[in-house]
Amino acid sequence: MKKILSILTLIGFGLSTTAQDIKIAPEVGGTYQTMLQKLNGATFETQFQTGFRMGGNVDIGFNKNFSLQTGVFLNTNAGTESYHEKYYSLGSGLPTSDQDSRRYSITYLQVPVYALYKTGKEFDDPHFFVGAGPYFAAAIGGRFQQEYTNILNGNERTNRKDDGISIGNEKKDQIRPFDLGVQATLGYELPIGLYFRAFYGVGLLNTAPGGGSENNFRNHGGGITVGFFFEMTHKNSWER
Repeated sequence: MKKILSILTLIGFGLSTTAQDIKIAPEVGGTYQTMLQKLNGATFETQFQTGFRMGGNVDIGFNKNFSLQTGVFLNTNAGTESYHEKYYSLGSGLPTSDQDSRRYSITYLQVPVYALYKTGKEFDDPHFFVGAGPYFAAAIGGRFQQEYTNILNGNERTNRKDDGISIGNEKKDQIRPFDLGVQATLGYELPIGLYFRAFYGVGLLNTAPGGGSENNFRNHGGGITVGFFFEMTHKNSWER
């Protein structure tokens, strides 16, 4: 993740030399995310869950209609609540069932990069903006909860787990450390710098540790945020 941030910093520095307008903004809001989930060949039923997003945004404008936006954001409670139930019979013919419910509450540090198109005739006109681009994310914490129940001949045995999420690439872990995806955004900015944004992203990487065709996690979801831009470049009135 440090290498990614270093590369983005160098790219941003290079782009800033040709930019006409640079703005920075704090940005906060809510998220609504889930994770498609397949474990040991079984597809789990998954649900969306709400979270919180906060961070900083940088807008590098090249003219009144086109800009590059990036930033660093903390996303909490990403992941999903999932459930799977299986019924089968043992050799004796006794009915048996397994019930597996899980909750992945993951905190990601995310870096989106948007190529934006803006409406409006001037830099400081109120305008809509729309854009898309890649995002990079690193899992930095969270919790993993599981309740596994086996029912055999009317006897029920339940095992529960509730602990900090294990991040790594081994099968014993719960989530891989990195995710990469694409994200689209749509929003509206006022002349004073206040803006509102909706976004939605789809993960491209399998984030299941030891993942493959039988074990596959894919993040997707979006959110709504609000931010306030501060102008970092001085422009005379005739330059607008």
